[in-house]
Parts: sequence; structure tokens; C-alpha cells
Amino acid sequence: MLTVRDVMSAAVVTISPDATARQLARLLADEEISGVPVVDDNGALMGVVSATDLVRLAAEDADVHVASSALPSDRAVFPDPDGDEEPDPDPYGFFLPEDSPFSGERLLDEFTESKLDAVLVSEIMTPVAFSVGPDDSVKELADFLVRGRIHRAVVVVGERLQGIVSSADVLRAVAEGRLV
Repeated sequence: MLTVRDVMSAAVVTISPDATARQLARLLADEEISGVPVVDDNGALMGVVSATDLVRLAAEDADVHVASSALPSDRAVFPDPDGDEEPDPDPYGFFLPEDSPFSGERLLDEFTESKLDAVLVSEIMTPVAFSVGPDDSVKELADFLVRGRIHRAVVVVGERLQGIVSSADVLRAVAEGRLV
């Protein structure tokens, strides 16, 4: 039987509840991950926070906009009135090549003062009420993720964080034929 221990990541990136939303955004971007456990100074697990929480925070602001200076000048954002150029199918850079001069990181730097600096991770995190154990089966894990409509679970023994496991880890096990 494949267990959570077999598919989890034990090297867990974490964040403090006292970090700002901007620090969270920077961490997620730098580590190329979508969520992290929140731990206190003693390493006790307090909750989880994700990119979705940052999107929800931004959506609360009625006046959210992208500064025109953040958009690259060499991209055709709107269709050419003469019809000489094709309209850009990705005007806001959601599917940019890796070497693009326009990135989410640049947007973080573009806005020097914002709500991202005033909101703490503890204010937007989801407190951990449920977790999985390292000896739980991957099938139990998959059921847990589906029932909870979540993409990651913290792996805990007692009250100590042991790792993190995501829906992508379950998919990887399926693709590799390890899940029977």
C-alpha cells in the first residue's frame, strides 16, 4: 500500500504568521509554489496560506488595477485599428515565456505601498483543523483532498509538522503507476 510518507515532501517551506501578504507573495514566487504552512516561532503548525488567499485579498479591493507602466511597451495589447497586426492573445502576460521582461515579480516591485504591506499572513490563512498522517494511504489522502476541495494537506505527527503533500503528488503517483 502506497502511503502519504511515500509521496509527501519532507522539505517544507513555511512562513511566519507575522509575515506580510507581500512577503508571502514574494516567497511563493521565489519558491515557485502555490501555498505554505504557517508556523509560529516554536515551529508549531498554525494554518496554511495559499496564492488563492492572496487573490481573494486582491479581489476585496474594489479599485484593483494594473499600472500602465507595468505593461511592456513592445506588446500589442489592443487590436491594431488598421488590421496590420494580430491582437495579442495574452495581453496581461498570463502565459509569458521565461525570458519575458514582464513578470509577476516585477508587479510586486511596481507597487511600493499597498494592501499587501498592511495585511498579515495570520489574517488571511486558513487555520489547520484537519491534517493527514504519514502512514495514511494515498487513497485516503485523495479522498481527503476531494472531500475538502483542497490542493494540499499538511502531514502531522502529534502536533509537529512532518511534511506537505499536494494533489500534484497524488497525480504523479498515478502517472508513475505506483497507485494500485
